Amino acid sequence: MRTRLAVGGALLASLLLGCGGPDGASPQDRGSVIYATHCASCHQRDGRGVGNVQPPLAGSVTVVGDPDTLIAWLLFGQRPATLPPRKGLAVMPQFSWLSDEDVAAVLTHVRSHFGNQAPAITAAQVAAVRAAMRGP
Repeated sequence: MRTRLAVGGALLASLLLGCGGPDGASPQDRGSVIYATHCASCHQRDGRGVGNVQPPLAGSVTVVGDPDTLIAWLLFGQRPATLPPRKGLAVMPQFSWLSDEDVAAVLTHVRSHFGNQAPAITAAQVAAVRAAMRGP
């Protein structure tokens, strides 16, 4: 009986891992989940933002522009010069606690959704910006 339970448990675990969770999901799915979890409350599900408080991601020059600027904005809240002046008290939170892979996935999602068409961002690009911002 114990052997059957052990085999059944192992089979169930392998099936669940195969279905993809945050670690098993494709980068595109992972980016979508991260966006829904951490970004949509401010930037909205459609990426259009909230008036003059939260900037839109849809059609944003910042989103489709320089990847390093976008990465620094997400990781360290470093406001890009390409954004219009801020109105209100809302500030972009820092997401430096996200892994390089997660940052790449969510930024790739944003750059390829909401009418945006820009190349993917890689974990290596994120790692390079993270290292440059930390300094020697």
